[in-house]
Amino acid sequence: MMNDTQKEKNIETVKAVLKKYLQDKKYRNTPERYAIIEEIYNLDHHFNVDDLYLLMIQKKYQVSKATIYNTIEIFLDAGLIRKHQFGEKTLTSSSYEKSYFDKQHDHLVIYKPGAEKEISEIIEFCDPRIQGIKDSIEEAFGVKIDSHSLYFYGYKKDEL
Repeated sequence: MMNDTQKEKNIETVKAVLKKYLQDKKYRNTPERYAIIEEIYNLDHHFNVDDLYLLMIQKKYQVSKATIYNTIEIFLDAGLIRKHQFGEKTLTSSSYEKSYFDKQHDHLVIYKPGAEKEISEIIEFCDPRIQGIKDSIEEAFGVKIDSHSLYFYGYKKDEL
């Protein structure tokens, strides 16, 4: 777990990256964007737009859901967050996570027993053998892979 000082340093770094990105793209440099990125980087879990919106409202930020949706797209393009479709019941529900400092990792999606593909838990993991597979693919196809996504879906054996 990261201490508060390191978390604050990371947030300042991400804000600097965001500022440069906004300048390079000639986007407006708004306080709402910085407030949103700060809230995201204070989270320790995946989030969706509705959850982030409710969090911002509870903290008395004056921000609309449309602003959050638009800002999320900017953050995705800037490489500050990642988007996931974990197989939620609706195609419009996406999950996101901060990504600027995180090394690549993969996901194990656990469904609730008896529920039709309702997620009970998402476990993040990193297995060095996957890096070996990535290296082999790069060599075999003469490419440089800059990211990947790997999802496993299932149920806990003791809950079947």
